[in-house]
Amino acid sequence: MQNELLPKYAKANLRAYAIWFNMFPGDDRSKWPPNLLTDARVIHRWDEPKAVGLWYAPHTASIRSELAPGSQWRDGAILWDAYLLYGTDAKWSDTPTAGLIHWGRTIVAGRETLKDDFTKMFAAGATATPRRE
Repeated sequence: MQNELLPKYAKANLRAYAIWFNMFPGDDRSKWPPNLLTDARVIHRWDEPKAVGLWYAPHTASIRSELAPGSQWRDGAILWDAYLLYGTDAKWSDTPTAGLIHWGRTIVAGRETLKDDFTKMFAAGATATPRRE
């Protein structure tokens, strides 16, 4: 994202939220790489209790159809190493379905779909929300 997508769409009106938490021994806020995502549109949050991943995990059944090709998700307790791409029309309160374009797990496994979605969303003359396939 830092090297391929954000610079290519430097003028795109977007916000990216990077939610960090420890999942492996050795993961720690003190070891968090501050230069990993330096674009000003990225908002970083450290989530010590893993609240975001714990909240999303049971909701993945409702968003299964938007899982990016090549991504894998087996129901688990915490959704992590994932991206969720929402369009400008995204509005929801109880479930994360409205406006979700695609999500990927792992981020690397879903990156081609993410690149394609960025092109559809932000290339010159593109509509705000790409078509779902």
